[in-house]
Amino acid sequence: MKSIISMNPQIELQTRFFKNLAAQNAQRSIVDETMDILNLKRAAVYKRMNGDTAMTTAELITIADHFECSLDTMFFQDQFISFRHPFMHAPTTKSIDFLELISGYLETLRSQKNSELTYLANELPFFYYISRKYIFNFQLSIWNHLHWEEGALIINESAHLDKSIESFRNEIADYYDSHPVTEIWNSNMLSNLYQQIIFCITIRAFSDVLFVDKLMTDIQNLIHHLKSIAVQGIRKSYGEQEQVDLKIYLNEFGNYLDIILYSGQNFQSTFMGFDYPQFIVTKSERFYQYANQWTQKIKKRSVLISTEGFQLRELFFIKMEKDFDDFKYRVDNLIKVYY
Repeated sequence: MKSIISMNPQIELQTRFFKNLAAQNAQRSIVDETMDILNLKRAAVYKRMNGDTAMTTAELITIADHFECSLDTMFFQDQFISFRHPFMHAPTTKSIDFLELISGYLETLRSQKNSELTYLANELPFFYYISRKYIFNFQLSIWNHLHWEEGALIINESAHLDKSIESFRNEIADYYDSHPVTEIWNSNMLSNLYQQIIFCITIRAFSDVLFVDKLMTDIQNLIHHLKSIAVQGIRKSYGEQEQVDLKIYLNEFGNYLDIILYSGQNFQSTFMGFDYPQFIVTKSERFYQYANQWTQKIKKRSVLISTEGFQLRELFFIKMEKDFDDFKYRVDNLIKVYY
């Protein structure tokens, strides 16, 4: 005998809608915000959440628009997969908005029980740059020039850095270090960064050549840090006993796009191109499962180099250090020509 809920599509659909809405917005008050945007009393909102009162099309669209959720994903997971560009309707977006959004995503993930993150990296995961002052400043200058500013590219030590950005930078680094992460690396992860720096030298974008020296030192220290965490297989210690696991795999195939899989107790999300401000995200469970299965296949064809895989890990970092030495030699010669 069918249950009452399965016999009443209105109750089933509306309760599912609000349940998913709550799971995707764990830090927000769904009831209070719905009261505000629909101009309803609390009891009237609860009746809609329970399916006792049928929602109008206008109400449904208003709520979906306010919470920026996909009705396709909510109701038609087997038929449609919807993606969202975070800044599609925000023409005045700045770098601070990008960082604030990243911080919000990571804070939500950290609040979930049994949360985990998998980063399939085309380039070195963006979060390692966040904690490096000069690399981050360089990347921030590039983002601003490409997306939000007019005129010539100018890079210096103080450009774009203010208290708000510094605050988000520290938050993001802490959030990323606070839960287990699996990363899939490749030997060319730093190549794009190297090419950007070389190009910026040739167009004389650095207003102070001393910044280049600090930037090179930052990259060298980052490589040493990467080797250290790969050997230890941990990120940081929180409290006296708790340690956050880090699993690093090496794979030279399939890493042609940055993909991040977020999984928590109440939600799953898939991010594509997370390391620059045009990334897109979907909360479709169906797409997450597909992306996760594909990532698991890549992991099976990869080599674990954190705590294990000593020989391959050593060869990996020998190449990385040699690539850096070659890059530094080229930078030094270009500086003599252009500065």
